[in-house]
Amino acid sequence: MKTLKKLAVISTLLFTTSAFAHGDGHSEVDKKKILQAAQTSAKTLTFKDKGMSVGKLDGSWNKVAKDSFKFVEETKEAIIVKAMNNENNQTIYFKISKAGKVLDVKDESSFKDYHGHSH
Repeated sequence: MKTLKKLAVISTLLFTTSAFAHGDGHSEVDKKKILQAAQTSAKTLTFKDKGMSVGKLDGSWNKVAKDSFKFVEETKEAIIVKAMNNENNQTIYFKISKAGKVLDVKDESSFKDYHGHSH
């Protein structure tokens, strides 16, 4: 009988743990992670063209402050982040998946044509 009780407790714990582990995948988007992805991408694009629409960015993007990156829109598929570089008067838009992967980076005119409106 003691063995049966132990098995019941162990089974309950195992199923509870897997249920808790699964629940985390449906939480709200981690906005800090999304902004960090945009900031890292901007810096990376200053030294290498990663195949994004915007191409390679000039070195001034390395110095753009974190508060120059703003959320502008959330769609079903992605988050749109706007970044403004005051040094060269350039604005770019990042399309980032809700998991934090940068899907595309466009300059202001390309984004407006693609997206249908400006932000």
